[in-house]
Amino acid sequence: MFLILCYTEEQKNLKISFSSERKVAFSASLSGGESGQTGPYSADFTLIYKHVFINIGKAYNPATGIFTAPVRGVYQFRFSIHGGAGRHVTVVFHKNGHHIAGTHAFQSGGSVSSSNGVSLLLEAGDVVCLKVRANAWVFDDWFHHTTFSGQMLFSALLIICPKQSQH
Repeated sequence: MFLILCYTEEQKNLKISFSSERKVAFSASLSGGESGQTGPYSADFTLIYKHVFINIGKAYNPATGIFTAPVRGVYQFRFSIHGGAGRHVTVVFHKNGHHIAGTHAFQSGGSVSSSNGVSLLLEAGDVVCLKVRANAWVFDDWFHHTTFSGQMLFSALLIICPKQSQH
């Protein structure tokens, strides 16, 4: 299925094509079933989500924790974290090594949870991951509180067409 839109912007005829043929979706939790914390580390550290619920399109690598966009498109990501009292629980979402978004939780008693999400236009080969911040930590167990999910909403091909003459 294709949707094609054409419009003129600053003397350029742009044609944008969206295709829903390629399917990409993943969801994973930090823990493979064991109970424990990850961190703290002295520097930001890439989280490896070991328990994969779904990985359609195989764009998420459970050995590295990195998602690689297979095609140019709009992708949506969600992430949640869980931790215990008296510790900073902080993760940051990175695209190609750059901070895009994050989430943080802290309180003196009980457990804490937080979540965030972002939608991005990614180019084929762009990489995204979550990193636990330096001196922070996250917790997960068989309840799978700490998760990372993403899916391609639609692919997008941008073509700059030759300028059409006006009569």
